[in-house]
Amino acid sequence: MTSHIKWTNLTRQEIALRLLAHDIHISVTVVEQLLEKHGFVRRKAQKKKRTGESQHRDAQFTKITRLKQEYAATANPIISIDTKKKS
Repeated sequence: MTSHIKWTNLTRQEIALRLLAHDIHISVTVVEQLLEKHGFVRRKAQKKKRTGESQHRDAQFTKITRLKQEYAATANPIISIDTKKKS
């Protein structure tokens, strides 16, 4: 982490709402402008471990495959859901 960067975990909307609780009316746009002017950035979650590094990775996929096969052998319906990752 860079020491000169100022971080916040709050969204612009959360900041505006907290200020409103102190009777300070400010738009999200102005909050964004002020944060940028004063060098604040939103802290983002970071992955510490790559997916392939789990010591139990193969066991996890083996278990998932076994469970899928067991479920497919029953009379229950199988539903496929396609999800998209937002960038």
